[in-house]
Amino acid sequence: QSGVGYTQSGVGYTESGAGFGYTMSGMGMSGIGMGASMPPIRPREFWLVADAELIVYGATEPNANLTIGGRPIKLNSDGTFRLQMSFQDGLLDFPIFAVAADGEQTRSVHLKFVRETPERRTNTKEEAIPEWIH
Repeated sequence: QSGVGYTQSGVGYTESGAGFGYTMSGMGMSGIGMGASMPPIRPREFWLVADAELIVYGATEPNANLTIGGRPIKLNSDGTFRLQMSFQDGLLDFPIFAVAADGEQTRSVHLKFVRETPERRTNTKEEAIPEWIH
């Protein structure tokens, strides 16, 4: 590469070439000590994405009536159910209630989930911007 600015060679802050006295062989940096261990300055885009999902699953008699949070849930033919959702910060409250087909028996469980994200310094790959690092 060549040109003005932060380059491998050329004008500007350089490792070799015609600089303004800031080359690796100038200013007392003769390839030993600080100059030998400094990587080139370059832009880099860095990103991180992390999140969570919650899956609530179970089974009951195939002909039972099931509600989660008061909403009817369709059972699979073998009586199983599976509810998958985004798990955002806060409280997710799931009272699960099953009633036998004849209405004479009930079973229930109350599940509560809390998510807290105390720190978030994330960005997507598309949101990543070049940062100059050494």
